[in-house]
Amino acid sequence: MNVPPTVIPNADDYLETRVIFGGIKRTIFSKNFKGGSINNIFGSTEIDLSGADINGTAVLDITQAFGELIITVPADWHIDADFSQFMATIEDYRNNVYQTRSTEKMLLLKGNSSFGLVQIQQHN
Repeated sequence: MNVPPTVIPNADDYLETRVIFGGIKRTIFSKNFKGGSINNIFGSTEIDLSGADINGTAVLDITQAFGELIITVPADWHIDADFSQFMATIEDYRNNVYQTRSTEKMLLLKGNSSFGLVQIQQHN
């Protein structure tokens, strides 16, 4: 009998955070980061992905109200946003933002933000 192996996903490849009236900092070192979800209500979330790597596209699903999300990424990642915003902003402070358009490594930010800030920066 030929049974295909069961693939169990590595928990380190996914990120799950929930913050309400608080703050959280996470550093991800996964070399096969897939994405995850971030829920941020009246809080601050800092995600450091500068030591991580992705193959293809990773998706972060973000739900944020009255919060701040700071994402630090490697210099060679392309960031794309499919985001609903109400009185909110996404700011990209990376130096080489136009040079990353040709890379195959893409972090897609999906979700919604009301009265919030999403800040993208690169590790110096």
